[in-house]
Amino acid sequence: MPTGVALPAGVALADLVDVLRTAGARFAFLHGSRAGGASSAPRADSDLDVAAWFARDVASWEVEGLPAAVDLLVLDSAPLELAGRVAQHGVPLFDDDPPARVRWQAQTRKVWLDEQPRLALARRDFVLGLKRRAQAGGARG
Repeated sequence: MPTGVALPAGVALADLVDVLRTAGARFAFLHGSRAGGASSAPRADSDLDVAAWFARDVASWEVEGLPAAVDLLVLDSAPLELAGRVAQHGVPLFDDDPPARVRWQAQTRKVWLDEQPRLALARRDFVLGLKRRAQAGGARG
């Protein structure tokens, strides 16, 4: 279990792991600002981002007993943009199925890293489109 994680009030990692295991999670990661990825300390009101893999269809709202300060991402159905960041930068919370975790993490990292050039172009084109739209709107005024 990770140490040195700044937890929101009312969240205990051991209890969180118990809730996820009871719901059937096979492994889980911490991610986001409280997982140490941010260059500064997380805001006091920041939630705890947790990503879990269940090997079956589960909706985050179906996992009972999660503290309100926990934001659960279900890796089985997560978009590649989020799952890839978790696979690349997530901090392991627990791992009850190492072969499944290694398979998921390796495959997700591979696809995510392969898609980075395309995603960067799509983001660039989106931002350029917004700038053009803003300039066209300003020229009319």
